Amino acid sequence: MVPTTFDVRNPTLTPCNRTAGQSKCRRALTLPVENAVDSLKGRVFEISLADLNRDSNDKYWRKMKVQVEEVKGQELYTNFHAMGITRDKICQVVKKWHTLIEAFVQAKTLDGYLLRVFALGFTQRTKRQVKATCYAKNSQKKLIRKKMMEIMVAEINKSTLKELTKKFIQESIGAQISKECGKIFPLQNVLITKAKILKKPKFDLTKLMELYQERPELERKEKKDEPSNKMAESKK
Repeated sequence: MVPTTFDVRNPTLTPCNRTAGQSKCRRALTLPVENAVDSLKGRVFEISLADLNRDSNDKYWRKMKVQVEEVKGQELYTNFHAMGITRDKICQVVKKWHTLIEAFVQAKTLDGYLLRVFALGFTQRTKRQVKATCYAKNSQKKLIRKKMMEIMVAEINKSTLKELTKKFIQESIGAQISKECGKIFPLQNVLITKAKILKKPKFDLTKLMELYQERPELERKEKKDEPSNKMAESKK
């Protein structure tokens, strides 16, 4: 299972060996126990965002990694582990005659997760530009890189891991970087290319279960009821 940040709750299945009990030999020696739970905990799954969210079919290039933190019966409770993009997407956005600007930061979230986040962006041609190339100066590149780092650190520091995952899905950080850095030089295709957890706080089962309790069932019911209410009003 994945947290309520995503629409599809059970995106995949995974095999594992059954728990092997102790067996005594003639010399009264016991063999080590192979526990299935221990083999499942810490397992990482790489899933496309299009398979996790119904409305994200156009973001098939976004790769999300979740890690198993708790096992209950046949259900595996996971949490965000890392994020990346496919090589095809990088090759698609890279263009000649444009300046590529990259930046990365290392910051801690409100709930104690230490993350390293990478971002990139490309310069954009203006509407009335006649020149074929649109290269940024070194001074402009330094200012843009500094601004990108400031925005990423601020967004990470003021968010929990769950809120930060939503921002990664919505591409809100890239949009903010494009808006703020556009004052220095117009940018396009600003993306968070990679995010990975370097250090986790002490495991807390209650905090993990909170990610699964807040299900947007009421919102779905309201959306279903809205069309029927509109039909009733139109009939009146």
